[in-house]
Amino acid sequence: MCEIIALVSKKGGAGKTTTAAAMTARFTAKGYKVLVIDLDGQANLSYSMAVNSSGESILDVLTGEKDIKSIIQHTAIGDIIAANARLDLADIKLTGGRERNLILKRELKSVTADYDFIILDTLPFFGVLTLNALAASTGVIIPAKADIFNLNMFKRTCDFINSARKALNPDLKLYGVLLTHFKANTKNTRELLELFQQSAQENNTRVFNSKIRETILIQSAQATQKDIFTFNANGGASQDYSAFIDELENLIKGDRK
Repeated sequence: MCEIIALVSKKGGAGKTTTAAAMTARFTAKGYKVLVIDLDGQANLSYSMAVNSSGESILDVLTGEKDIKSIIQHTAIGDIIAANARLDLADIKLTGGRERNLILKRELKSVTADYDFIILDTLPFFGVLTLNALAASTGVIIPAKADIFNLNMFKRTCDFINSARKALNPDLKLYGVLLTHFKANTKNTRELLELFQQSAQENNTRVFNSKIRETILIQSAQATQKDIFTFNANGGASQDYSAFIDELENLIKGDRK
């Protein structure tokens, strides 16, 4: 069974793209077949994976101009459908009421048999592309920077996901919130963690036990277009993401029993 996981947050800088790249690399290293789709017109994920972002994007599939299999690019750490600036036009290009939010779900059916995981890196905007991602997914993760602004946005993101679940995808699982830029052993962080846990409980989800510490290694890896495990296998961020992905893998296996 293919697990389709959307990374969603309305707050920029929360770690969606970094998490998508890490999940792609780590799951591939574990022997899974992985496809990641860059749904953000900024194309940061596409850049970090060193693929061509000047060609077709998922928008060409959603508008019926391209077959989804024809635009998949292959890399050593997994397959990717790259983004380009045309994605910014999605809310204009895609019409048709509720049905326009279900196009990605329909198109992914032709590739789910080829992959164990499909990861959707969304943009920090609750438009048609994010709705398509939520409608198509089996589960969703909310990356959130460990600060008060992200806590407030976490609550709004949960509300949006719950609304999308009711309208488009009643089986959508909210796997939890992944705290990033985490500074352990500070009073402010401990207080924020308690507030995130309370808010997660109110939304019938969890804060992952694994936290991603704040480190310059993530930005350095992105700048060199390498995944964090290749860039520094023993670094703190690599250890944190390995722990998170192991935790997520066990959670998914538990849900399937």
